[in-house]
Amino acid sequence: MTRAELHEMVDRLPDEAVDGAAVLLEEITAGRIDPDQAWFWTGEWQSMEREAEEDHLAGRATAYGSDEEFLAALDARTKPLDANA
Repeated sequence: MTRAELHEMVDRLPDEAVDGAAVLLEEITAGRIDPDQAWFWTGEWQSMEREAEEDHLAGRATAYGSDEEFLAALDARTKPLDANA
């Protein structure tokens, strides 16, 4: 996207979205949000984050204390598949 396209997009923003867009842009320009990570703040991604949080709170998720613990659990789940190979 070019700066000109961004300006056009800003001009098309509905009035109720201006403040939110300004907050996001301010966070990026101030260096508090990495521009390469701005996708995290999209509506679609935030919806998925809320869904994941709901799964976690409802006990439909597993948290591991370390990478090694995660890999060991993954290995234990895949061993039966490896045995048939």
